[in-house]
Amino acid sequence: MTGTALPIVAYGDPAAPPLVFLRGLPSEPGRARGLDALTERVIVSGPARSHRVHAVGRPARLQPGATMAEVADLYAAMLRRRFRTPAAIMGVSTGASIALQLAVDHPDLVGSLVVAAGAAALGANGRAVQRRYADLLSAGDPGATTELALATMDAPLLAPAVRIATRLLPGPADPDGLRALVEAEDGFDVRDRLSRVSAPALVVSGGRDFFYPLQLAAETVRGLPQATHVVYLNRSHAGVPLHPRFGRDVGDFLRRHARPAAERERVRPEPRRA
Repeated sequence: MTGTALPIVAYGDPAAPPLVFLRGLPSEPGRARGLDALTERVIVSGPARSHRVHAVGRPARLQPGATMAEVADLYAAMLRRRFRTPAAIMGVSTGASIALQLAVDHPDLVGSLVVAAGAAALGANGRAVQRRYADLLSAGDPGATTELALATMDAPLLAPAVRIATRLLPGPADPDGLRALVEAEDGFDVRDRLSRVSAPALVVSGGRDFFYPLQLAAETVRGLPQATHVVYLNRSHAGVPLHPRFGRDVGDFLRRHARPAAERERVRPEPRRA
């Protein structure tokens, strides 16, 4: 499928317990750029007060036909190389889908799990939007990012400004790999396997999430053996990780389930790359 490593950007105290953050669309293979980088810093600012956040992008050069299970295997291999004990995992949107697939297929690697603006499957509306997004990426249409952003924000009054702003953004690096990830999520559904997740989980949802509706999120919570559900009723998909309480809610959960320092081992250094 691909042999490319997953680059990591770290935030916070190196001595703190690790939290692996899996980005949502349109994630870049390496370091987040521009507005995405700023948004990422806001999202991880709360958890970074108590954890060393390791932000991971999508795999580069992902091949067409890859499944979400195969994608999760790539992250599992990185976790086995990088950490000697189970790590806290937080995913947002498509990153949450990867995190759930990872927790189902590799429960021994996940110490605690945060699913933000995500669920155990895409909703019908979200699947339709992402299929359209994949088609636009394939055609090289610069409007791909605009259409995804409009659905993510679900704010009609801001639509003109969003259209202008997204047209000014650079296109995605490795659009073919991005499309492969979008198509992998199209077939993602672990609702019948959630009982395999052994870690305590926090699911954070928006009442107006167009991609992962509240009904699907609630079904996900019911299927997880140890789950807490936090709902921001008036928030859209994009608004969930930017809610004023998000950092506190996630931070409180992570601190409750952090492994004591005596039980943690040092993080293995990433190999140098040319």
